[in-house]
Amino acid sequence: MFRLLLVIIVLVVGYDAIVHQGAYTRDAWNSIVRLTQSSVEGAKDLGERARN
Repeated sequence: MFRLLLVIIVLVVGYDAIVHQGAYTRDAWNSIVRLTQSSVEGAKDLGERARN
């Protein structure tokens, strides 16, 4: 099952790279990075408030 999912992901990313010059992949990656940064900042703020 995992292999099938991996093959599908590779095909989708490859299609995006060829047809759209990777625009959708870049947008998705940037969204993931922003979400991660937001989560990290929220955790840092929560930790600081807990210490005070």
